[in-house]
Amino acid sequence: MMVMIIFVTGRQPEISYAELAAVYGRPLQLLDRQLVAVNMGREETLRRFDRLGSVVKVMEVVASNFVGDAKHRQELLDEVFGNVEGKITLGVSDYREGASVKTTLTLGKSLKGAVKTAGHSVRMVPQKEAIVSTATLLHNGMARGNFKKVELNFLKKNIVAKTLAVQDIDSYAARDRSRPYRDAHNGMLPPKLARIMVNLAAGARGNRRDRGQVKNTIVLDPFCGTGVTLQEAALLGAKVYGTDLNPEMAKYTKGNLNWLAKTRHLDVDHHEAAGDATNFDWKRFVGEPIDLVVSETYLGKPYTSTPSVAEVKRTAAAVDTIISKFLRNLSHQVPTGAGLCIAVPAWFVRDHITHLPLTNHLHEYGFTNKSSGANLIYHRPDQVVGRELLVLTKSH
Repeated sequence: MMVMIIFVTGRQPEISYAELAAVYGRPLQLLDRQLVAVNMGREETLRRFDRLGSVVKVMEVVASNFVGDAKHRQELLDEVFGNVEGKITLGVSDYREGASVKTTLTLGKSLKGAVKTAGHSVRMVPQKEAIVSTATLLHNGMARGNFKKVELNFLKKNIVAKTLAVQDIDSYAARDRSRPYRDAHNGMLPPKLARIMVNLAAGARGNRRDRGQVKNTIVLDPFCGTGVTLQEAALLGAKVYGTDLNPEMAKYTKGNLNWLAKTRHLDVDHHEAAGDATNFDWKRFVGEPIDLVVSETYLGKPYTSTPSVAEVKRTAAAVDTIISKFLRNLSHQVPTGAGLCIAVPAWFVRDHITHLPLTNHLHEYGFTNKSSGANLIYHRPDQVVGRELLVLTKSH
């Protein structure tokens, strides 16, 4: 049965929009900047939700005309708790404009009173903001599937939605911090971003039947570092190959993927080698058609202070040369229709963004840019160098 589903995006909604479109392949409706609506089946929603790296929460609309009076409050609670017996744990999040922790607690108190009047014992989860934190929902067993532990979300247009699932932030943190091989200069890619990139590459595949699929694909990372992108692809069922200019990084990737297989009790099919991405023979290394290429490429010099515009231009030119040689080498080694997501640097200096010149000439390398016009730059306000996500399809 089709229902109205609401996704809560991460701090950079444009990236979430692109990932949702890649994974679900359905038209999206913006309810608010960080709230995305789509008509979809509940089971289909949950089956794919854990694939997402950029979405914080997913919920199902349970009321579309809630005005807050006693009648509507009772109708809402009958809908959510009508067949539930025993003690209830309740969380309340208010996404409406002007909401505060004070107004949300008042709303929660009125709901708690109505639930108690109906004969239930009720516990409200603690909160310090108008929106209950993901960590609080996880640690109170409210992440998924318990009819006695429910979070209600109040949205604009009198919509109320019940939380279906939240992102497993603990799992992402464990994969990031517990890997046995880490390096301060390589492999600092966040697992969430790596997961997003795998999904974007899968969504860019030219074969309509296979678009969006990762399971049973061949995934290559030509700048593998410590193997973060390959880790996320392997968790989605891919056979993974990684190369890196630094032989030590190839060893780190192998060690980290062996650790992943052991800790997650998985059969991870992975292969690593040292090699220069500007001239490496991946056809020979892989031995079968490459479906997806997912990689954080060379990002250039790290900056601890703001550089001059002239310095950024020099750095951009040097990086552009390397990445251009890489794309030229890669182009004849992947089949038409292969999906790619590569992270290249973009520099934020004096309210100006400097992009690599090659981003305007990707067709010259045989790629169609699927991300053209989208603001797919993963960047924090305090960073000089952001990661621009180029989503490409091999076109010829």
